[in-house]
Amino acid sequence: MTTPRFLLTALAAASLATVGVTACGGGGAADDPTCDNGKCDEVPDDQVPESPCDGILKDLSGANHQRVAGRNDDAIAKLALMTGDTCPTSFTEIMAKLKENDTCTSGDGLRTRLVSETAQLMDMPTNYRSVTTKQCNGRKEFGIFFSLFGLTPGGDVPTNVEIIAFDETKQAFNFYAVEPDGFKFFGSSIALLDGPGEGEVRRCAGCHTGGGPIMKEMNSPWMHWEGDLTTPGAQELVAAHADFGQKSNGINLESVVTAGNGVWNKTRVDFLKTNGSVQDLLRPLFCTVEVNTDTGSSGKSPPEGGEGGSELSSVPADSLLDPQLKSFGSISIEFADYDALIKSNGQHVGNVPGKIDTVVDYVFPERAMADNDYVEHLVSAGIVDDDFVKDALMVDFTRPVFSDDRCGLVTFAPDLAPEERTPQGIRDGFIASLEAAAPVAGSPAADFLANLRAEGDGAAHDAAVTAFLDACKGLASADFLENALTITSLNRDKARERQVFEFPETMPDDNLTVDPDSRLSPTTCQVTTEFEAVATEGGTGTSDGGPAMDAGMDPPVDGGQAGVCAHSECDEGDGLEASCSACAATVCADDDFCCDSSWDGQCVSKAKELCDSLSCQ
Repeated sequence: MTTPRFLLTALAAASLATVGVTACGGGGAADDPTCDNGKCDEVPDDQVPESPCDGILKDLSGANHQRVAGRNDDAIAKLALMTGDTCPTSFTEIMAKLKENDTCTSGDGLRTRLVSETAQLMDMPTNYRSVTTKQCNGRKEFGIFFSLFGLTPGGDVPTNVEIIAFDETKQAFNFYAVEPDGFKFFGSSIALLDGPGEGEVRRCAGCHTGGGPIMKEMNSPWMHWEGDLTTPGAQELVAAHADFGQKSNGINLESVVTAGNGVWNKTRVDFLKTNGSVQDLLRPLFCTVEVNTDTGSSGKSPPEGGEGGSELSSVPADSLLDPQLKSFGSISIEFADYDALIKSNGQHVGNVPGKIDTVVDYVFPERAMADNDYVEHLVSAGIVDDDFVKDALMVDFTRPVFSDDRCGLVTFAPDLAPEERTPQGIRDGFIASLEAAAPVAGSPAADFLANLRAEGDGAAHDAAVTAFLDACKGLASADFLENALTITSLNRDKARERQVFEFPETMPDDNLTVDPDSRLSPTTCQVTTEFEAVATEGGTGTSDGGPAMDAGMDPPVDGGQAGVCAHSECDEGDGLEASCSACAATVCADDDFCCDSSWDGQCVSKAKELCDSLSCQ
């Protein structure tokens, strides 16, 4: 089901009430009686403090305000946009205003990190992007992020800049950009939850899908950021520009981004508990909202045809499993098998001549740290418990990212009032919804229901994960690698479909054509296109001796379709039951005609639009 769109004014007002603040941003609005309880987004423009940027800063949040800066309580608004007589319209001009108004007790508070997909790989200065933070006056380092693109050795600092600034009132981030066609405000993190709008409205939501700062590469060793490896040209480039301050690295930025998302995710959970549906609240548990990349090796890859470097000796478990199910462990492999296979697959890295792998071997997409942190906040807020989290993640657990089977389960979320959104209320509500749908045995919905009924089944989950890893370890190195690289190739392709993966050199590509439904069997570690349910304690029965689920139903056909599930989502025909597949559940939740009446051409179109893994010829 498509994410429901909230009214922007309701979002802003509710978020402010949630964090319990009464001040309004902009330096003068706190004393304005029409700006009570921080609801500055609701008041007319003529009741918002004036700014030199009024009429220059364009509101693309969806609210279409003429006065924007006076509504925001971030350091950029307060120190650069609300001060003086002129509006800064370039990176250099913004930094000059901050230097004037943002008094630091030690130094200038500036630190810059450079990222390049090619400089380390080619071992020479190439081109870069930068992330600069400015920490002063007790402000957290995630208080301001500046991002510059198109940096080159000896080149000038670009005029264009993207800015993320933390809003103390909203306890969320505000998103700005200075571009050739103007100075723009794309909304707060809360507004970005509504997704991109028409044209450039909330454009930043296309990459910042969770509403917070993003960093694709969040684990050492660093391939593209400086950190474990030195990036050629980085030191010289930072030293050449006073507005960059001190050179820092990806290791530091990881901690800054993690801390910022930690604060935002608390606000996000609190807001969605009160204002979103249960589906919205739980979506990051079931679905891939954000993606990170990780590597299999611990150091720089050996040079092609040469010696030295760190040969890949194992594939980490978290390339195959959610880290909340297995955070450590690996499957040993032979580097010669890996080297031969990627060459056979025609692997290459963007348009870099002669390169068949990134500077560190075996890059794979994984569940984002931000998504996992959000789930941890769900638990700490008393909305779900660890047992429920594991019950959800165990469905299709060998697809830790991009599982449409698991994502489709969020459509069974119950309709609960905020005060009913407790671990027991959530569990009981899902059980009731799933039982009412009577999913076919062996389907993802049936598997999830069995998990929910068997409370306290953590040991059974652990045993299933161990059995899967043992099956992978039991394969010959070359056979396991062929299976693992097949799935990794597919996941890289799916990641590249996302707007945030904008550079071909971020991950290797190859000549493989992989069925989009492919995943590793949880029992054999072989590639399969079929969902396989993993029996919890007591099989598909309940933990309290209740009746086994769907005991009298016919066995599933064609991946779980039977009876009124006899035709594909790609074909018109009789209405499909929501329990036929995750795709059917998604479409029927969006348009109940497809289940209640017939699966017509519009239903087929919706399936193609909403179901990522659906392949229609």
